Amino acid sequence: MALRDELAAHNRAYYEQDAPTIPDDVYDALARRVRALEEAHPEWVAADSPAGAVGGAPGAAFQPVTHPTPMTSLDNAFDDAELSDWQEKLARSLNLPPDTDDFTFTGELKIDGLSVNLYYLNGVLQWAATRGNGRVGEIVTEQVLTIPEIPRSLPGLSGELEVRGEVYLSRVDFAAFNAQAEELGTPLLKNPRNGAAGALRQKDPAVTRTRNLKVVLYSLGKHDGVPARTQAEVLEWLAGQGFPVSRYSETFTGLAAAADYHARMTAQRSAFEFDADGTVIKLDSLPLQEEAGFTSRAPRWAIAYKFPVEEVETVLERISVNVGRTGKLAPLAHLQPRLIEGSTVSKATLHNEDFIRDLDLRVGDTVLVRKSGGVIPQIMRVLPEKRPDGAAPFAFPTHCPECGHEVVRAEGDANTYCPNPACPAQGFERIRYFVSRGAMDVRGIGEKLVAQLLDQGLVKDAADLYTLTAEQLAALERGGEKKAANILAQLQDSKRQPLWRLVNALGMNHVGQRNAQVLARHFGTLDALLGAAPEQVEAVPGLGGVIAQSVTASLADPAMRDLIARLRASGVDPQEEVVTRGDQLAGLNFVITGSLERPRDEIKAQLEAAGGRVTGSVTGKTSYLVAGADAGGKLARAQELGVPVLDETGLAALLAERGVG
Repeated sequence: MALRDELAAHNRAYYEQDAPTIPDDVYDALARRVRALEEAHPEWVAADSPAGAVGGAPGAAFQPVTHPTPMTSLDNAFDDAELSDWQEKLARSLNLPPDTDDFTFTGELKIDGLSVNLYYLNGVLQWAATRGNGRVGEIVTEQVLTIPEIPRSLPGLSGELEVRGEVYLSRVDFAAFNAQAEELGTPLLKNPRNGAAGALRQKDPAVTRTRNLKVVLYSLGKHDGVPARTQAEVLEWLAGQGFPVSRYSETFTGLAAAADYHARMTAQRSAFEFDADGTVIKLDSLPLQEEAGFTSRAPRWAIAYKFPVEEVETVLERISVNVGRTGKLAPLAHLQPRLIEGSTVSKATLHNEDFIRDLDLRVGDTVLVRKSGGVIPQIMRVLPEKRPDGAAPFAFPTHCPECGHEVVRAEGDANTYCPNPACPAQGFERIRYFVSRGAMDVRGIGEKLVAQLLDQGLVKDAADLYTLTAEQLAALERGGEKKAANILAQLQDSKRQPLWRLVNALGMNHVGQRNAQVLARHFGTLDALLGAAPEQVEAVPGLGGVIAQSVTASLADPAMRDLIARLRASGVDPQEEVVTRGDQLAGLNFVITGSLERPRDEIKAQLEAAGGRVTGSVTGKTSYLVAGADAGGKLARAQELGVPVLDETGLAALLAERGVG
């Protein structure tokens, strides 16, 4: 049957290749149609029907393992009526009247990540595996252990234990990864789930670690000796053992309460730190779960209640192309404003020429937009049936829209560049980037001041910033002596920034904050980096040939050499900081949350330099939560677990007590 073949192909793309080709709601509709046809025509059901499949085949690149108890999928509900139908079926499976409505349920979020199974024997972790096809998964133990909250051992536990959960990439880390990928011209992640799955299937755990994966554990398979009779007690026990569990779980009685829980989670979905595509309503009693049992693919005692898809129709009004600091041409879609997940969306990045061509995107098109990772507006597809007559394919610029220079595109790079070093747009962006928070961090110089300095002819590049005088700055619009003195003081302080900030601030193609830190740590001094050959840069772990060629070519360019020489003549010549790790905070685990006066990475670095450990989730093993304003869920979780909470004054007192300078 053609529909069955189509569903099987989409199963392979989603579960085995981590590259879905259609949105989740379209996939769900197709799967429901195939199941409905097979239910109406049992003679059409095949043993290998994709409608009854769980997950996908285990990959050949990893060692297979058989789960002691199968990992099943979930049936779906899409409205309250379908939720009610599920409860009636549940009642019948338990030989109760179909109108029974006094079940106690536990509600949880259905996180859009990758399912994993952790297998412990006598309290010691033996392996971690993906779900695979539900019976056989892939061993990814070293990759999973890059998540610091995973316990390697559970003292006092005997027998076998399977702990199940979802590994995910947070929305913040998803956005950061794609921002760097766009800068490097490498493939973007389609969504956080794609990023989590791809990271876990990296053969090198060091690569997995760079994704900063997180996990939520929510159920048990085999569980010898676990004193739990309900799902709520399972979650409580997991938290007590140090496993990260969801702070959004609730226990309630009756279908109305279940529907209310789902409605509240739907309203909050834009605030979650991860992507979630629905809630999971589970019968709370474990003995009743066992009595209700399973169908061929899913438990009868649980249902996934899907969120409505926040995908909105709008019209593409125009496409603009901006020029960045590296000369990259960045196309931007201007849309008729629409409200999506609580905010008005009027623009969406189009990434590069190939992205526009692959979508066949034309001005005047009606498009479907959603927030990728719940944050970034993205055009998902075009509705060609609504295309206006005469709409022509978009002609990507052959010449720079700012300076008119012919643009170039290197082989293997998805991006297009203006190679003109005198391009005015690049000059503005390079100076703006040089003083930005992730580079030299001169906070008194913003975009408007950069524009003024360029317009007045006071600067042409970043080195000229260090020749500015108090008189020149004070004479500018909205200037003044006090503001001028503050800016000059910040410029003076910036001369002592660590090497990685200067490397990042130079604005080399393919070098963002992470790669700048890697280069600074490896070479140690600016002179060593300037003298490095391409093969020396390529040998740095985490870099490669494309980045090596870009770095060495940039640093060999006469204009870059002149810029660096003038920066050094002004006193900008930092050395990489060598941090000696102490032990004053050894054995202490910290979590940092909320809005703080000091930059979070600065606090993290100070704690780690003194031997402390900084993690992302509050658990029973957290020693202190460092909380600023708007701390949110992590503060609530710490209070539930009795974890001590420190504000910045309290942290300072703790550090002073421990002798941390």
